[in-house]
Amino acid sequence: MPRLLIAALFLAAMPALAQPSRIEVAAPPAAVTVHPDIATVTRRGSADIPAGESVLVLPNIPGAVLRESVTARAQAAAAVAIGSVELRQARFDRGAVDVRRAALEARLAEAEAAIAATDARLAAQAAQLRLVERLAGGFVAAQRQPAVSNEPAPRLAADPAAWRAAWEAVREGTEQAAEATRLLQADRRPIEQRRDAIRAEIAALGGPPPGTLEIAVALRAEAATRIEIEVSYQVRGARWVPVYELRLDSEAARVTLRQEAIVSQSTGEDWADVALTLSTARPTEASAPPRLAPWRIALFDPARLREQAPRDRPEAAMSRAAPAAAPAPPPREAEVVSAAIQATGFAVEYRIPGRAGIGADGSDRRVRIADLPAEASLSALVVPRRAARAFLTARFAHAAPAPTLPGAASLYLDGVFVGRAALPLLRPGEEAALGFGADDRIRVTAEPQARRRAQEGSLLTGRTTTESFETVTLLRSFHARPMEVVVEDQVPVSGDAELVVAMQADPAPTQRDVEDRPGIVAWRLTLAPGEERRIRFGFSVTAPRERQVQGLPGR
Repeated sequence: MPRLLIAALFLAAMPALAQPSRIEVAAPPAAVTVHPDIATVTRRGSADIPAGESVLVLPNIPGAVLRESVTARAQAAAAVAIGSVELRQARFDRGAVDVRRAALEARLAEAEAAIAATDARLAAQAAQLRLVERLAGGFVAAQRQPAVSNEPAPRLAADPAAWRAAWEAVREGTEQAAEATRLLQADRRPIEQRRDAIRAEIAALGGPPPGTLEIAVALRAEAATRIEIEVSYQVRGARWVPVYELRLDSEAARVTLRQEAIVSQSTGEDWADVALTLSTARPTEASAPPRLAPWRIALFDPARLREQAPRDRPEAAMSRAAPAAAPAPPPREAEVVSAAIQATGFAVEYRIPGRAGIGADGSDRRVRIADLPAEASLSALVVPRRAARAFLTARFAHAAPAPTLPGAASLYLDGVFVGRAALPLLRPGEEAALGFGADDRIRVTAEPQARRRAQEGSLLTGRTTTESFETVTLLRSFHARPMEVVVEDQVPVSGDAELVVAMQADPAPTQRDVEDRPGIVAWRLTLAPGEERRIRFGFSVTAPRERQVQGLPGR
């Protein structure tokens, strides 16, 4: 017998290798952690698995899943080992779909027949109610019509027993028809919902949508058991941004920082009834700090370069006509902008209480994080050079146990919306200062004085020109309690030794070069209720007569 024939018969006699059981498990999203630019989704489900090898399949996985992020873990009463965890294209079995469609269509026909029968009974009750109404109307008409044309019409109270019997009959008939209608409508609603669900399931049987994946988890069990499976993966298309409300109670000198977040996602899967967590970590960015490459410099001789360059080349003539350009600096690694670095340095998670539902349509969902009250120090800032008004400022220490990300803040003063501001990154206990709009309880008057100009000197000592500027600022408080007021002004800063700037102030400023800003001066004072204060401030600029000064008012 030929060897090939013997081999074929031997293979035919061998039992077919057993394929692992494929078990689809319903595991909808149960928990979601949203990062600023990505989301981690956790699905949970349970299934009965046989002894030996099997494959648990989680269908309807969106196509935006990062393949390397899929992980799985499980719990079971028997010993179970997890093998491979595979993200793959969803299988589509046309025969199984046709069988499923036939079964669903049979169930749909039953539901529609039940709805039709209920509608027929509802129509019968409606006809009964109309009949009762007509009978009641006919009885009234008969009581009003005289039996003989020449006889007077009977009075309504002529036969009280007949009227009482008619009333009872109409009432009982109406109540019976109304109650039967209510019960039939209550029975119809679940049947209608079941019909709509079957229709939606039939519509979804055309095949897996483009890009739909499935997760296959290979298992080996020592004995048949029930397993609790948990699969996690990261998916793009989700984000959250912080938003804040700052509410200042001026009477209590207390500020409340309300932390909220706007969450949106278009990942391809709806998150219905999930445990939502917001994280400030950015897993898509580099976790290691940037490294510096060697920075090498060298000397070069432009004349030697010109000698080495061929004289007949156009670029050689250009090098002789123009100075050699400085060599380009060596490339360096890109640095992350400071705001992103600060946000990455603090991994904070906000677990939103309760359950949340966020659709995959990209719409914004606003969720509350926390309310953080803090004591505030109130003051008024006046900058008469820019505006003759006082602006209320609140300083407070950040009361959160963890840093908060930068974001837009809506400002409320005593319950009234006064504007918006950008809230910086705040660390626990860090002081923040925000303006809450104009403080109309402080009257500010800024009166510029006459501008003076004078010339001095001689040909031997040098002639100079001096210009003087002065402003008188009046402050008066109408607050019911002492109020701290800060007045800021400025003098020009000279960049030339021959250009001399002298300041005159009464009273003298309490601070100069405020916040390392050259030329900025400030007065910090406390105004009692009804108190008025005057600040006379000015400066003079002296320059050589033949030189013109740039940057002064009116020039």
